[in-house]
Amino acid sequence: MGGSQKEIYSQAKHFMQDQEANFTYIKGDEVNQIRSVLNDPACFKGNRIQQLKTTLDELQTAVDQKVQEVRTQAIASLKTMQSRMQSMDDYQKLPEARTAELDAPYKELIDDISQQKLIAVINDRMRYFEEQGYQTLLAKMVEMARPKPAREPEAGGEPEPKVAEPQIEYISTRKISVTFDKAWLADESDVDDYLQKLREALLEEIAAGKRIQI
Repeated sequence: MGGSQKEIYSQAKHFMQDQEANFTYIKGDEVNQIRSVLNDPACFKGNRIQQLKTTLDELQTAVDQKVQEVRTQAIASLKTMQSRMQSMDDYQKLPEARTAELDAPYKELIDDISQQKLIAVINDRMRYFEEQGYQTLLAKMVEMARPKPAREPEAGGEPEPKVAEPQIEYISTRKISVTFDKAWLADESDVDDYLQKLREALLEEIAAGKRIQI
């Protein structure tokens, strides 16, 4: 091959290598069609390279749209979590310097996701933040808002014994197991039953001194 045929073949080969990790999330048969052409020693015959270009354009569009969709959903989830944090009384008690410190990780992650081209990486970073990073920020916010004792012991006096604050455990709703014997909800009765089981599971965690991240 030479000229435009060679260029199209090269573009397709490089795109398939660079975007392979995203193909799991793409519907349609374009990936198999392109692989079939690239693996055919006689692909230069007839109009197969022209067809390859059309299929490649369709796949590139599908990948770009899916990546943008996942980015948009991830950023919307981050902004929702940030908004919930900002609505808390503990957050609103803090000075601007402290709230900026709490808000910074959201901006950093949003900026990173906005540039990320691999869907699996976006999902992994979101999963890590939802399961660990968000809980860490909420705990940090509570600690920042907690009043600090200002009394100093009198000269020659014994310092007052410090009382250890109980450590609060934050857990995600994803980690709460709901005992339910059906795989899906099919009617109003199922919904009522499931909500009752969910309520019991949530109250059990709260009774154990935990706070539930939503």
